[in-house]
Amino acid sequence: MPTVIESSIHDRISSFVKELDDLVRKSALEAVRGVLDGTPARRGPGRPRGSSRPSTPVEGVAPAIVSHVRANDGQTVGEIARAVGAAPDAARKAIKGLLDSGQLAKTGQKRGTRYHVGSGRVGSGRAVASKAKRAKRRGKAKKA
Repeated sequence: MPTVIESSIHDRISSFVKELDDLVRKSALEAVRGVLDGTPARRGPGRPRGSSRPSTPVEGVAPAIVSHVRANDGQTVGEIARAVGAAPDAARKAIKGLLDSGQLAKTGQKRGTRYHVGSGRVGSGRAVASKAKRAKRRGKAKKA
């Protein structure tokens, strides 16, 4: 024989299931009406269609990064971002632009990458890397 508490719990669960069923039916009916009327169905929660994430302000960070690297040579992206007070993503974007413009140069790979003041030549960091890759390929071609 169910107790008063058990019957109360059962009643609440039943009313919740009925309310949930009504909401699902209304939502399905709205979707069908939208398709038949030609109006797009209402989107659920989340980011609205057409909006994008806010862009990180890279322009203001780049000069601070160059001056910091000039004073503290050979630091990682994380160290640079913390020192200039920028988000890591903004620092990465700014450093990529500075590497492309030749204001910064890098040494190392992956987690061992360190940044230095560049030579001023555009794309100098990439040119060094591509020369090393070509030499490595030539060496492999000779061995085979």
